[in-house]
Amino acid sequence: MAAICGSLILSFMSNWKPSEQYQKVAEANRAFYAQNAAIYDSSETCVTDQEGQKILERDIDRVLEATGKQPSQIRALDACGGSGNISLKLLRRGVNVTLADISSELQGIFEKKCAEHGYEPTVVCSEIGRFIASGSEPFDLIVFSSALHHLENIDEVLTMAHRRLSPGGVLWSIFDPTANADKSVATRFVVRVECFCFKLFCQTSDLPGAFIRKLKRFLSGAKASDKSKVDLDESTAGVLAEYHIEQGIDDLALVERMKMVGYDVVFHDRLVGTRYGPTAVVIRLMGDVTTFKLLLRRR
Repeated sequence: MAAICGSLILSFMSNWKPSEQYQKVAEANRAFYAQNAAIYDSSETCVTDQEGQKILERDIDRVLEATGKQPSQIRALDACGGSGNISLKLLRRGVNVTLADISSELQGIFEKKCAEHGYEPTVVCSEIGRFIASGSEPFDLIVFSSALHHLENIDEVLTMAHRRLSPGGVLWSIFDPTANADKSVATRFVVRVECFCFKLFCQTSDLPGAFIRKLKRFLSGAKASDKSKVDLDESTAGVLAEYHIEQGIDDLALVERMKMVGYDVVFHDRLVGTRYGPTAVVIRLMGDVTTFKLLLRRR
């Protein structure tokens, strides 16, 4: 059964042609990070939260242990790795790292950091679906850090990633939002306020676009979660880039689908993750979660 599943995935990858919407979202990510690469390291919570970074360091050790190999033996792919928040931590431990990202601007930042420390990772400028589908080199670890919500078709990419994992290899996903439909009204409200404040203070270039998008949706009668009718231009790059940010990801359903692909769950933690402390207080009072950590192992 495993051999049949593997051959089907391989055939799917070799014939993979991304949909028009998938390509549009990928180009939106390229445009969005061309605009915002310079402020990425100073504005993204997954980079700036010091307490979160300490937890992340412990999680990385936990993940590396799950591979069953010494760090120097591990081949890791930092998928949509950006400016290298995860890659640098892996390189410091002696892991063999390949970072793939669609943004040449973010990769330039990462390469400068590597030069300062004498690291020599493999760096590839590519949309992650194309990179995974076009190669055959196996990885012991594939990381998606704050990346899944940027993909138009998450299942498609994770299914292809399964084929690129070595037997027993692991896929690690962190810093992605849980489904908004499962959250209380109060939590959804404070998260939206937090998002507005983030754009107001950290991503001011996206504010005019946000207004234009809302006006277009109002005039067209489209729902906020329906992005299939959003045309790609400078004003819409942000909303298309963070494709699933408004509705979130149903991580419980995603796990069940990935089990059918051929993954086993090593751990699946659901928790509160926010940019600002007061937001976290409200969310905890409501008993909600906003993000998840997921480690899957290839059977």
